[in-house]
Amino acid sequence: EAIEVLVVEQRADRRQGLTATLGEAGLRVAGAAATAEAGYRRADELLPRVVLVGTTLPDAPGVGAAAELRRRFPALATVVVAAAGSDEELFAAIRAGASAYLGPEVAGAEVAAVVARVGRGEYVINDQMLAAPDVAASVLAQFRGASGGEAAASSALAPLTDRELEILRRVSGGTGKAAVGDAIGVSTQTVESDVSSILRKLAVNDRTRAAVLALRRSSLAVDGGSDGDAARPGPGSER
Repeated sequence: EAIEVLVVEQRADRRQGLTATLGEAGLRVAGAAATAEAGYRRADELLPRVVLVGTTLPDAPGVGAAAELRRRFPALATVVVAAAGSDEELFAAIRAGASAYLGPEVAGAEVAAVVARVGRGEYVINDQMLAAPDVAASVLAQFRGASGGEAAASSALAPLTDRELEILRRVSGGTGKAAVGDAIGVSTQTVESDVSSILRKLAVNDRTRAAVLALRRSSLAVDGGSDGDAARPGPGSER
């Protein structure tokens, strides 16, 4: 069965290049869009299995569109295609629940191979995190609440096990997954499975925190009135 792909990328030459690359690899590009809003509409119409999302969209730069696509269509697999790759953006893609992250240096054949893996349900981004100690350290800090009390409260919704924390600690120190498995007495496959659990918890917690903040803002708006007049004492009211 052909894997249907939607390409959401601002630049026409990159859209055309990605479409051609995927087509040559036997992947079917069901449609394309140049903006995030157009991408959401096309995703709703076409229901593709994978969406390639650029990071320079005019109405949702960075990983904003990837995060919103995952929120609207949880069954979709998203691949972030970066204009200029960085560890910070890889971490943001992980938090957005992306299945893979591709930097600008990735060759066309590798792009197609990654999309095919993602279309089969794989999370390529797990291996990408294992190969980036600084990103693993950021993930560990997020769960430990080092980036603030709000993050700590979010992480409490789906806490890491002691083994997951140990894996993150060792990976952030530059240890490869095989060596991590040997050190803690588990197989490489178990390390990979635990990494999948870690990143799933991170993405879920991040979406949950966003929902909680949105509800909180909504509640404050209702309590305070739409223009603030409801919260302001009128003439003759008691203080």
